[in-house]
Parts: sequence; structure tokens; C-alpha cells
Amino acid sequence: MKPEGKQNQSSRSTKDLKMSFLSPSSIINNFSSRCPDIHELGYTQGQHHKGEVTTSRGEALLSTTGETQMTDICNGNIPQEGNLSEDLQGWSVGSPSQKRLGSHSGNKRRGQFSRQPKDTLLSKTTTESPQAFPCNDIFLFWAKKVDDSKSKVPSRALGSPRTLKKRPWTASSRCGLSEEGREGVKGKGWPPSLCPETKERKTRRELFPDSEVFRQLDAHVLHVSEQLNPKRGPLSTEALVPLITEGARSQLERVRAIWVWLCHNIEYDVDGFLGLSEKIHTPQQVLQTGRGVCSGYAHLCREMCKEAGLTCVEVSGQGRGAGYSHGRSCLQQKSNHMWNAVELEGQWFLLDVCWGAGLVDIEKRLFTPRHDDFFFLTDPEDFVESHWPDDPAWQLLQPSIAREVFEKRVFKTPEFFKMELRLLSPDTSRLQTEKGEATVSFASPRSTEFAYQLLKVCPDGRQEDAGKTHGMLTMAEKRMSLRVFPPTEGLFDLQVFARPSGSRKPYSWVCSYQIECLESNGNEELPKSPFSFWGLHPRAKEFGITRCNWEDDLTLATTGMLKLALQTQRPLLATYEFVHQDLDESLSRKCLVSQAEDEKLSCHVLCPFLGYYRLSVFTKGLSEDEFKNTANFLIRCSEPINHNKLFPLGLSAHCGSGISSQWRGLSNPSHTDPIISTKKGQCTITFHTKPGFEVTATLDKDKIMNKQYPMERYVLITHLENKVSVSVLLPESGLYRVGLYGRNAESEEFTHVCDYVIRCFTNPRWLPFPKIYSSWRRGCVLLQPRTGVLQEKIWVRFRVKMPKAYSVHVVGHSRMELKLGQNKVWEGDVYSGLAGSTLKVAAKFSRESPSMDVLLSFDVEGSSSTMDDSSG
Repeated sequence: MKPEGKQNQSSRSTKDLKMSFLSPSSIINNFSSRCPDIHELGYTQGQHHKGEVTTSRGEALLSTTGETQMTDICNGNIPQEGNLSEDLQGWSVGSPSQKRLGSHSGNKRRGQFSRQPKDTLLSKTTTESPQAFPCNDIFLFWAKKVDDSKSKVPSRALGSPRTLKKRPWTASSRCGLSEEGREGVKGKGWPPSLCPETKERKTRRELFPDSEVFRQLDAHVLHVSEQLNPKRGPLSTEALVPLITEGARSQLERVRAIWVWLCHNIEYDVDGFLGLSEKIHTPQQVLQTGRGVCSGYAHLCREMCKEAGLTCVEVSGQGRGAGYSHGRSCLQQKSNHMWNAVELEGQWFLLDVCWGAGLVDIEKRLFTPRHDDFFFLTDPEDFVESHWPDDPAWQLLQPSIAREVFEKRVFKTPEFFKMELRLLSPDTSRLQTEKGEATVSFASPRSTEFAYQLLKVCPDGRQEDAGKTHGMLTMAEKRMSLRVFPPTEGLFDLQVFARPSGSRKPYSWVCSYQIECLESNGNEELPKSPFSFWGLHPRAKEFGITRCNWEDDLTLATTGMLKLALQTQRPLLATYEFVHQDLDESLSRKCLVSQAEDEKLSCHVLCPFLGYYRLSVFTKGLSEDEFKNTANFLIRCSEPINHNKLFPLGLSAHCGSGISSQWRGLSNPSHTDPIISTKKGQCTITFHTKPGFEVTATLDKDKIMNKQYPMERYVLITHLENKVSVSVLLPESGLYRVGLYGRNAESEEFTHVCDYVIRCFTNPRWLPFPKIYSSWRRGCVLLQPRTGVLQEKIWVRFRVKMPKAYSVHVVGHSRMELKLGQNKVWEGDVYSGLAGSTLKVAAKFSRESPSMDVLLSFDVEGSSSTMDDSSG
């Protein structure tokens, strides 16, 4: 089984794992398999129903009557009545602890295999399911029942080896035969005794570091194949093997040449397997037609190895592939697959040419060549995860794995081993929930990204995608934990996918579980997420994130308010996505206030509803073009905040002081936090500025009740030599946005610098500042009066600073000139006049100026319109 099949389906992105996947208890639907004897995850799986896997045409074709019996049940025919002939027994599968009885020529054996099978009938397959688990055995295509009422074939006739006692191992008789004896039987396919290889056994990596070492040899074999194919006439192993092994300098290179030729020149006999044509399984038939079933691959591999002077045997047993029924016992099952073992330098190695050659789409009756080197001389510890030999000695393990352990193990694909993943817990394929939850965890030697799919197994065997809202996958740099919360009681299939971190390739299927949910937590779902993980990205450090204040899988918002803080190695920019099932995009923008500082990213969060939220963080460096998903946090709110206390609309990604304000030369802020709370309804924000930098500000509120004066009248900007102050008065309670903008001396337009949120839940009723005109410039300071609304018929003290002014006047019903006093302050007492009038502060900046520039304007109102203590 190849996880690449899963990759082809999910090639768009992580979120593309939405389609239905084949799983251990699904019914076949248009999927591909490494060999129909061991099915793969579907490469071109059809979707007749959304979220369902439908019964395929292949399922109905898989059963035949008991009239057709098989030598190894891997599709070689046997006599219908009586015992097997000795000729046929010469092909029985050997074991590492057996000497085979009798010898026959290769031609005679091929002659026996040329018998024609009797006509077969296509009938609907009935599935066997463990009690309480309605699983369909899509994996066991070949597990056809032999009619007990017909002639029965003895177990030994089907290749069950006779076990011999193991002899003490010595260097001179390492395989139970003398050197002369070994030479006498070399190439005849008789397996020598199994060597007790434990401590000194070579691993595949010790035998060869990777397939790249065979690059020249593989190219030679493929070149020979191209020369032979167009002129294909009668081929023989005697003529073929010397051609492809030419230049091979070792046993390893000879078996490699044979492997490559078989994988690239033999196609799987799909029609023969389905009973739509005569099965092709004998070595000569396979060689001449270029097609064969799994036993055909194994038989021809053995013959070619014999011709190359290699000792090779067929091994029969059970194969675990996609569709394997979790927990099903192999004890009563006949062999359904065949592979090979080859002896190299006195040590046995395992290989499966059928699974290494390609994939089969049963629904389309199509074979797709796809060479997979994983099954070439696979380490026994990995091979036994998917291949169970009839004779446990062919596990090549000391001690061997018990059948019960094999059946309960987690189903792993080749990609699991290629990525060198390791199960932390549990190492059993059937799980039961505890308090409605099941957890699995993995480790990896390098940074790896994971994804998953949860499928509900229906009583009729169909599967429905449960979606991504019932699992929580969290990843650290080299480990993963997945908590699953099935939405209902019943049976679920869990498929896990992985890929190297940072890879743009699709995720590969790596393993499967089956979960029995005994007690569901109810219908409470996690928020939908297009991303495959929760928490920090496993490559967060590469992205510049060093630490997060939210360390748990689940963050609780007991008051409806939270603050996320991410420590960074370098300045980063960030955007956020906040999701809840009842939260629309407009309301979501009122729930977040973000701040970006040199070594810190922070986000204030408000939760207006009960339940689960997803907060996704996207970051990029200052010189990067694209934001990357850096973290996804799960939040549960038990006490939502009042909607009237949500943040104002229009906030930017730069709130408070930080990177943006520093870029513009603003430093030493009076308020570093982006949220300012005030009980009095007033505040002043100050920054130090560079020479020539000018600041302006705006004040906004989502819903204004007091509309008597425009909002810009409630902000007063004061520029000093190297400092700017932004004074704010609030006309009513609520939350306000203060937007700061700046420009250099050479710029004409103001650009956005940052935002602040001012929060006041008392009942302020401040009157506005005076109206400001463009002549109010750097160095101008309003000392008195600070309010822009004056009471009628009173004397008011005016005090202002105006650098470079020649004269300053207050103009109303009359004109009053202010006097320049100490500290360069222009001051004087002015009569306000009648309600409805206006007082304006104007100045001349040179003696010769024919007119004055207006800087400030004050409104005069009746006593009922003004209030005590209303100045800022």
C-alpha cells in the first residue's frame, strides 16, 4: 500500500484532505492498490456520495465458487479433486527451517502451472464482521472460501512447510548444509535452514545506504528493457538474466537488477485476478505476457534468482493493506499473498516485487506502474508490520512476533517507515474512548507536519466524513499528539497523514486506527479549521517564535477576555483570524487588538459567545512577502463578554507602540499597551519625535449618542521641540479608537502610524476642545482655557504659547490683544459675550503682515449648555 495514493487525492493543500478516503472498514470504491491482494489507499477514488465510500463493482467480482482452488491462494490453480501431485508440491512455499522434498526441473514445474482453471461464477461477496463492529473486508479480495462440500486440499499441499529442528549454527554450516551440499542445491530454490541471526544481522541501511547507489545499475537494466520490449519474442530467464545482470559485481547487485526489471516490466494481471480471464501466474506465462498476479511475480523472481546463482524462495502468508479489517484474526484465514526471501552473504532478506511494481485501480481494472523501493530487502522489523508469513520463521525475527500481537498492531504504510516515525502510544489498532475521548501520539527524528481524517462507520459499511471539528492535533518540533472526540457513539476510522515540515508536497497516509466510542461528549464541536494542527507550528522557531504564554492544548476564557503573547527572535508582522460558529467576519474584527513590537507579538482577545473558538496567527518577517500560518489556538469561553464592550471597528494590525511607530521615529511612548482604560474620560498620549516630524490624530466610536460636536473637536495635538502630545476628551462612555498619523517635513500626506483603544465605562460628559486651524503649528501650546465651549457673559483668562508670533489677539464682539509675559506666554482676560457668539484667537507673525492668521475658535453658549469642571 502506498501513501502516495493519498497524496494524489490531497495534492491541493492540507485543507484538501476533505475528500473521502478508503479506510480499514470501508467498502471498495474505485481505489488503487499496491496489488489487489494488498489494497492501497485510493489514488483515483471516486466519490459517488459526499462523505461516503460506496460499494464498488470490484466487490461483487471477488468471490468465486469453491470449484476454483489455488496452489497458494495467490491465484495459481490446483487440481479440483484428489491430492496435489508431487510436481505441484515442488512449488510449495519453503521456510527457513525446512529442506524441501523432491526435485523437479523448471520446465516440468511450468508445465504443471499451465493447467486451465475451471469456469468460475461471479457472485456477490458477503463480508464477515467482528461482533458489534460492522466492518467490510475490502482488503481480503483474495480470501475466497473453498467449498467444504467439494474435495478438500490438505494444508501441506498448499505449501505449509514441514518444520525441522534447528541445528546449532557454525561458520561452516551456517545454513544447515555443507559447502558442497550448498553448491549442489544452489539455484534449485530449496531454502536452507534459517540462520539464528540476531545481534550480527545486517540492516538494509548497512547493506546499502540508499537506492542512489544503484543508479547506474538501474539505468542499465532499464536500457536493456527498452531494447527488448519492441522486439519482444519468446523470452527465457536463461537469456534475460545474463543481460540485465551484466556488470553486476555482487549478489546484492544481481538481485537489484532482477528487482528493477520485474518492477518495470511486469504488470499486475487485474482481469485474471477478477476472474475475467485466465490467471497468469507461471514464470513462463508471466515472462512472455508481461503480466501476472502476486504469485506470478514471486515465481518469476525465484526463477530469475536461480538463474543468477542466488538462493531465493517464495513465502506465502497474509498481507495487511488498505481496507484491512482491524482486529480480524488471521488464524482461520488462508494465505492471500506471496512474496520472496533471498539469501545474500549467508543472510536472508525479504522483498515483495508485486507491491514494489505499482498500483491497481480495481474499479477501472487499471494497473498503474509506480516503483516503490520500500519493499526491496525491507528490514524484517518493518516488513512484519504488513506481511504475516504462514511459517513464523520467515519473519526473520528472534524472537518472532506472536500472531495476536500482529493482529492488534497499528496498521502502518511504507511512508511511516520512510519518515522514520515512531508510535509513542498506543501501539494497538483498536481504541476505545474514555470519557468520550481517544488520544494517539507519535515521535519523529525530524520536524514533521501531521494531518488526520475521522470517518464514521455506518451500520451498512458506508463511511461518512466526520470533518475536522472532532479532533485536536497539536505538534511540537519532533512529536505529535492527536485527541479525538467522536461526535456520537459507535465505530470510527482514524487515518493519520504526515509530510516533512516545510514541504509543499501533499500529505502521505502513514497509519490507521479504529475507534469505538462508548460515550460521546455530545454535539459540541470544535471550530472549523483549514489547518491541520493546534498550538504552535512545529517549525515555529524557524519562523522566529521562541515562546508562547499559552502552553496548554486548550485555553480557557473564564471572563471572556484573554491576552496572547508570543516572544520573537526578530521583528515580525502578524495578522489574526478569529473563528466561532456564531461569529461573523464583521463582529470578529471587534474582538481583537494586535500589537507588534521588536521582540514580541501580542493580541488582546474578547469572546462574545459561549463555546469554542479558533485563533489562527499568521506571521512574516519585515522583508518577506507572504504570511505563514504560525499557530492555531483553541479557546473555550465559559463566560462571554457583553457585546457593548467589544473593541471598536477599524483597528489596524499596529495597535499601541511598536514596530510601526519606531519606523516613523516615535519613541519613549507614555502608553506602551494598546488599550487605555480611564475612569475620568480623558487621557494624553505622548511620544518623543524626530525633528520635522508632524503628528495628527482622529477619534472614532462605532455608535455616537452625543452628536452636538464633531469628534475631531475632542482631540488636541500639541507639538513641542522634540515631543508630541495627543490629548483626548470623551463625550460619553464606551470604547474609542484613536488613530495616529504622521509625516516628515518633505511629505505632503499623512500616513498611518498606529491605533489606540480608549475604554471608559463611567459617564463622562466632557465638552470639546476649541476648533484648530492649520496655522496652529509646532510649538503652539494652549494653556488656558482648555475647553472649546465658553459660558456667556463671563471673563475668561487666555494663556497660549505661539513661537515667532509678533502679536496675538482674541477677536469676538470686540478685539482684545494679549500681552507677552514671562516664559513667552501670551495672556490676558477676555469677556465672552452673548451666547451664540464665537471667540477666535488670531496672530500676526510679522510687523508688515496686513492680516492675522486664525489659530483657534471657541463657542459661547448659555449656562445650561456648559458644565462645571468641563475643561481638559
